[in-house]
Amino acid sequence: MTGDTYYAISADRLLSRAQAVLDEHVTSSATGRCLACESAGPCWRRESAVAIFSRSLRLPVRRPGASRPELLNARRVR
Repeated sequence: MTGDTYYAISADRLLSRAQAVLDEHVTSSATGRCLACESAGPCWRRESAVAIFSRSLRLPVRRPGASRPELLNARRVR
């Protein structure tokens, strides 16, 4: 009797890849477009990564300033 073996990707690796997509595909505050693929943001790659975090009930790591708010003359509030 033969059978097939399937290996699922680990949750940590999946979240790590999703975080990398979120870090790369940032929607610009100034233009509203994805900084990586230049499509109207948020792009489908970013939305897919957000869905992975949503299903895992975990939050992604945020990088302040990633959306480049200085392009809108935004100032840091202390």
